[in-house]
Amino acid sequence: MKKIVISCLFLGISTAVLALYVWPHFSEIKHYTLEELIGLTCEELGERHEEVIFAYHDAAIRYFNRTGAFPDDLGLPQANDLPYVILMEKFIQDKDLEGFNLSRPHALSTSGPEYEFFAEITRICAASPSSDALQAVGQAAENLHLTD
Repeated sequence: MKKIVISCLFLGISTAVLALYVWPHFSEIKHYTLEELIGLTCEELGERHEEVIFAYHDAAIRYFNRTGAFPDDLGLPQANDLPYVILMEKFIQDKDLEGFNLSRPHALSTSGPEYEFFAEITRICAASPSSDALQAVGQAAENLHLTD
């Protein structure tokens, strides 16, 4: 009987310690690095992209539940936090393309070269989800005549 009580007590303490460790990390937003995104298919990149957007939205809702107001950014990620944009930036830097500024607010608004490039990448990825995402970025640049 004593062994059962000790085992249950140990299990309870272990569960509490695990909960205390996981709880603060549960609401953190995952930010992907370039290394984590290279080699992904378009479908996998789209999943990561969606995950980041939903994480920001969920964080804004949690903030609203705590404070009664939405945060100033309304739960929108910065463009540089979006997986598609991270691959776009790599391609732009590697090819030394000019005329792109993904660091300014609303870089992916409904006009400008950034938006057209982003829209072409997502169009290619939607048509062929199993293709390599970085190759889709290159194909989009070629389709828009951004490269030689």
